[in-house]
Amino acid sequence: MWTLVSWVALVAGLVAGTQCPDGQFCPVACCLDPGGASYSCCSPVPGQWPTVLSRQLGSPCQVDAHCSPGYSCLVTISGTSSCCPFPEAVSCADGRHCCPRGYHCRADGRSCFQRSDTNPLGAIQCPDSQFECPNSSTCCTMRDGSWGCCPMPQASCCEDKVHCCPHGTSCDLAHARCLTATGTHPLAKKVPAQRSNRAVVLCPDGRSQCPDGSTCCELPSGKYGCCPMPNAICCSDHLHCCPQDTVCDLVQSKCLSQENTTDLLTKLPAHTVQEVKCDMEVSCPDGYTCCRLQSGAWGCCPFAQAVCCEDRQHCCPAGYTCNVKARTCEKEADSAHLAARLARGPRVGVGNVECGAGHFCHDNQTCCRDSRGGWACCPYPQGICCADQRHCCPAGFRCGFKSTKCLRKESLRWDMPLRDPAPRQLL
Repeated sequence: MWTLVSWVALVAGLVAGTQCPDGQFCPVACCLDPGGASYSCCSPVPGQWPTVLSRQLGSPCQVDAHCSPGYSCLVTISGTSSCCPFPEAVSCADGRHCCPRGYHCRADGRSCFQRSDTNPLGAIQCPDSQFECPNSSTCCTMRDGSWGCCPMPQASCCEDKVHCCPHGTSCDLAHARCLTATGTHPLAKKVPAQRSNRAVVLCPDGRSQCPDGSTCCELPSGKYGCCPMPNAICCSDHLHCCPQDTVCDLVQSKCLSQENTTDLLTKLPAHTVQEVKCDMEVSCPDGYTCCRLQSGAWGCCPFAQAVCCEDRQHCCPAGYTCNVKARTCEKEADSAHLAARLARGPRVGVGNVECGAGHFCHDNQTCCRDSRGGWACCPYPQGICCADQRHCCPAGFRCGFKSTKCLRKESLRWDMPLRDPAPRQLL
C-alpha cells in the first residue's frame, strides 16, 4: 500500500562544519543541542538524517554582531536582513525561514533536506537557492544584483557591494579597511557566485519549477503546484494528485490501482522562477527584457517590456523611443499630440494672429513658414514649427526626427548598455 511519509523529521538541527560557534573543534560535524543553547560533536551517517526542521528568521540585523551568539545575519530573498538561529545558514524562498548550511529549503520553507548527490561540506547556497559559493565563504550581493562570494565564513558584506570583511568586524570604506576592537584588516573583494548543479522540474508555464522527482500540476488558481512524486497523476479538482498508474477517486479521497488504494496527496505551490525566458536555453532576471546584441547573442535590458534599440547595444523604457543619433531615450507624445499638418492661411480676413505680408491665422493658432516660402497655420497655440515645413507640434514638445511625431523635450540619456555576461542558462 502507498504510504505518505511526512516531509518533516523531528530531530535536532544539524550544522555542518568542523568548528562550533562556541569555539570547540569537532572532527566531523557540529550539532545544535535540542535546547538550542549549546553545541556538541556528532558524526552523522549519510542518509540517517535526511531532513531537519527549519527555523524562523528573527530580528533585523546588518552584521552577525547584531544577532545572539550562535545566530547568523542572513540576507533574505526580499533584500532585507534577519537573524537566523543557525551559525551558518541559507535563507528560504518564503523569506521567513532558514536552514543550516549544506541543506536545501523545502518549497513551504518549514523543513530542510539534503540531496544524496549533495556534499553538505562542499558549497554554500545563496538565498535564492540557484547560486552557491565555495565552502568557508559567504554569499553577498554584487552591484548588479547578482550573488558574489566573500572568501571567508560568516563575513560582513560591505555597503558598496564590492568588498567584505571577516566575521565580527565592520567595513570602513573610507579608509579601505575592516575594523575590529583589537585592530584592522584589509578589505576583501568578492567573486561571482556559481549556479548550483541541482536538478529541478520546469513547469509548462516556463516560470514555475518543482524539486527533482516531483510533478507539476495545475492549481485552482491557474498557477502550478508540485506533487511529491515523479510522473504523478494530477486529479481533476486541481488540489490533489496520485502515484503513477493509479486513478483519482475524489468521492472517497483515494488513489485507486489494481492492487490497492491509498490516500490522495495534496500538492504544494511551485516555486516561481524569477527569470524571463529569451529562448529555450537563455533567460534574463525578472523585470528585465531580452534584447539581441550585435554578436547575435541575447542581452538583458534592465527595464520591463523595454524597447530594444536598433544599434543592438542600448534599450529604452516602455513608452520611449530610441534616438540612436542623439544617444537618448525620448518619450512619445499621446496620440492627440501627433504632428499636425500645416494649413495654408487665408490672404485676407479678420484674425487675431498676424503672420505678415497680408496673411493671418485664427486665434489659438501659430504662423509657420511652409515649404513654398509662404505662410501656413499650425492648429496649436504657440506651436513649434517642424523643419520639414509641413508639420508642427504643441508647445512643450519638439519635432521628431522625421517630423511625424511630437516628442517631449525631456529625454533620457543612455547610461546602461546591454552586457554580454547578463544572460544565464535555465536550469
